[in-house]
Amino acid sequence: MKDPIAIGLYGFAVPLFILAGMFAGLLPMDGLGLALALALGFGGACMFVGGALTFSIGNSFVATAFFVYGSFFLALAIGGMNGALVATLNAAPQVISVWYFLMGFITFVFLVPAFRMNIGLVLMFGLLLLAFLAMGLGAVTIGGMLFGATAIVGFYLAAVHVVNPVMAGTLPVGSLAKKPA
Repeated sequence: MKDPIAIGLYGFAVPLFILAGMFAGLLPMDGLGLALALALGFGGACMFVGGALTFSIGNSFVATAFFVYGSFFLALAIGGMNGALVATLNAAPQVISVWYFLMGFITFVFLVPAFRMNIGLVLMFGLLLLAFLAMGLGAVTIGGMLFGATAIVGFYLAAVHVVNPVMAGTLPVGSLAKKPA
């Protein structure tokens, strides 16, 4: 496979979209068990496979992003499944806020070079940064909506990596790469 990026992007977008719906109040929290299983088995797995394959072709930016957000999904799933997440939310919600803010900082680091890449990545990392900040501030509904918008951009970018190699640039991403002088 020449371009494994779609694998990781779908792994990112699918569980994020489901979790976003729950955080935004559009899907019942009764489905959290399945959402956590998706975060572990689909999100974490696809992102780690996509990250490893992307790293093997020399794209350390995308590989690092997949490993970081794949680890986020794995930690969320493990914490949710063993009860640590609920216990922490009840006893020390500040710890979860700090985690969201740290993820926001990491996302900002990814956002900066995205401005040299394409508009799609700027949108995805920009929305994700805002989502993590909203969640860290306790604005769960707004954070959920922002996560949902992020997932939609992730779905689009995954489609770009599936469709464009076959249909020669059908889906635009808005290149921001510097043009040679």
